[in-house]
Amino acid sequence: MDATAYKEDSTGSVTATAKAGTLVWISDTPIPSNIYQAISERHNIRHISPDEPLAKHADDAQVALIHFNEPAANLRQISMVVEQLHQSSMIGLLLLPERDWGLQRLLRPNGRLVVAVSEGSPQAIAAAVSVAAQLQPTMENLSKEITRIRSLGSGIGKTLDQIDQDMRLAARLQQDFLPKSLPELGPLRFSVMFRPATWVSGDIYDVQQLDEIHVGFYVVDAVGHGMAAALMTMFVKQALPTKRIMGHKYEIVPPDVAMTELNQALCEQGLSSCQFCSALYCVVNSQTLEMSYARAGHPEPILLGADGQTSTLGGEGALLGVIPDGSYGLSRTRLSPGDRIVLHSDGAEDAFRGNGLDSRRDFIAAMESMRHLPVDEMMLQMASLVDSLQGSLHPADDITVVVMDVGVPAEGGN
Repeated sequence: MDATAYKEDSTGSVTATAKAGTLVWISDTPIPSNIYQAISERHNIRHISPDEPLAKHADDAQVALIHFNEPAANLRQISMVVEQLHQSSMIGLLLLPERDWGLQRLLRPNGRLVVAVSEGSPQAIAAAVSVAAQLQPTMENLSKEITRIRSLGSGIGKTLDQIDQDMRLAARLQQDFLPKSLPELGPLRFSVMFRPATWVSGDIYDVQQLDEIHVGFYVVDAVGHGMAAALMTMFVKQALPTKRIMGHKYEIVPPDVAMTELNQALCEQGLSSCQFCSALYCVVNSQTLEMSYARAGHPEPILLGADGQTSTLGGEGALLGVIPDGSYGLSRTRLSPGDRIVLHSDGAEDAFRGNGLDSRRDFIAAMESMRHLPVDEMMLQMASLVDSLQGSLHPADDITVVVMDVGVPAEGGN
């Protein structure tokens, strides 16, 4: 699509039918058709070069869309744009090809950046733009508050700078413990929403391909949040057994055994604080679609059935790190193509508590209302909804949601 297709005038702006603010398009290339379809009707668009300073556009633009056809080859330019974002009041939406999705981990510690897949549907991209636009006022207010506090004295300012740097490093370290990409195995697809309440999270999740047909995934929620809980999650990541290799053979550790051994490891540490956590661990056979799982004081998994019905899957087990030599039951269920499994931490339900209604019911209802969407779009819409809820600027708890989508099995069952 060339410039005349979106009626760019001499100032570089585009007239939109609905006025929801100005977007800055930072790229050496024209706007791809799927992205243009997502933004053109609701936003004015200003196309600028990656080398052009952002500061002069910050007064009347909330969101900058950053797009490169070959982002890995332009990482330095992207980093420079992101650094300018950090000095401005704008939020950046980095549009990455799916093959380069791992690049987001290099830039995620900067809180002014949202990442989306550039080949996504117009609906998914529009949802990502909406999330970015909603973040912008929050980030601007936080920046003003930090500036105000720093103005109280140079000593306070230096202390805040050091704390800020330390917490950024802690956040980056914790992100390094999260999966770099989500596996796709047979009909199984995954998507995640991960929202720390502070710099670091007391939640942790993982999705691992265990062999040619099995995938394991879990959510763990340490009691509390902040630095102590985050350190607990790093221990959990290393201590939870998923597979044992014995010579040329291996054994997939059943979820109930994994929970039992993790509980024993936590109890043996004798931690003085934040020693409890809840967990839900699942293993799925991508050919038979049999799922085995074990719960440890964690919210039940939610099944959004292909038949339109919603149910919660049972299973009992106490919190981890409380009772030495405790044991955990193994539950099984057979899934069907079109089903979705939702794992979440308590914080996902707590996000709906400000509505004054049943927060668990409201969370499940929100997931049900989005069940028709592709799984990645579902998570983008959920993130946008959470940001719109009362109290979203000061979340009481970390939020983690992991969704497994069961598509149509590939021919041959692989």
